[in-house]
Amino acid sequence: MADQTPKWLLVALEERDGRRSAWTGNESDTLVPQHRQGGMGGRKSKHRLSNVVWLESDINGLIESDPAMQAEAVRRGIKISGHDDPELVEVRHAVHGLVLLRDDGSVHYAWPPADGAWG
Repeated sequence: MADQTPKWLLVALEERDGRRSAWTGNESDTLVPQHRQGGMGGRKSKHRLSNVVWLESDINGLIESDPAMQAEAVRRGIKISGHDDPELVEVRHAVHGLVLLRDDGSVHYAWPPADGAWG
C-alpha cells in the first residue's frame, strides 16, 4: 500500500506555498504533493516539510517517466538524491525563487547559488 502524505504535512505545505506549483507557480485543482527525495518505501524522514512541494499531477507524472523532465527536476532541486538532506539542497521554486526550504516552514533565500550557476 502506498505511503500517504500525512494531513499535518499537507496543511503545513499549503501554509508555506499556498496552493501553487513549485514548477509553474500556478494555482490548480490538480496539485499533488511531490517528495523531493524519490524512492519507494516508508522512510520516516520522507515526511519532512523541506522535502515536499506542490506539483501539477501531469508534471509530476512526466518527471517520473521522461528522462529530460527528470533531469530538469534534478537541476531545479525538485528531485534530489535520497542521500541528500532536503534542508541543504537549493530548490528553484516558482513561488519563492532560489531557496532553501526548512522543516519549520521557513524559506531562506539562497543567492548566489552554491553551484555558481543560475538558469
